[in-house]
Amino acid sequence: MSDETRSTPRPPKRIIAVVVLTYLAGFVDIVLGVLLVLARYDAEVRRDGEQLAVTLLGAALILIGLLTIAMASGLTRARNSARIFVTALMGLSLATSVLDLVRDTDAIWSTLVGAVVPIAVILVLWTGRGARFFREGRSARPVPSS
Repeated sequence: MSDETRSTPRPPKRIIAVVVLTYLAGFVDIVLGVLLVLARYDAEVRRDGEQLAVTLLGAALILIGLLTIAMASGLTRARNSARIFVTALMGLSLATSVLDLVRDTDAIWSTLVGAVVPIAVILVLWTGRGARFFREGRSARPVPSS
């Protein structure tokens, strides 16, 4: 193979697991967003006059889910921008878990379990074989000619 036709290396199994988790997170965000949009018709939401806020939050969640799915696809192609986005997304998830723990100290076990997945995803993306996969993917891309 010539230098211009080199392809991205095969992703390690750990990266495939992260991709599956990322796709799953994206689909969950989309479903929750649709449910939030539909919640605008709830009598309590109408009574409180929060239809607009609930609808906007649901729409934002749907868009985040779609972007998350797009980034999962980028992970399989060793796109560093996808790795950075997924890391930021997992960082937000981890921050949410910490805030839940501060808010409700009785939920320590569920919070710890909820924090394990983001930590594992971040570690897989930035250490060992995962980091090597993204380095090799960057070097396998053709250099633009000037």
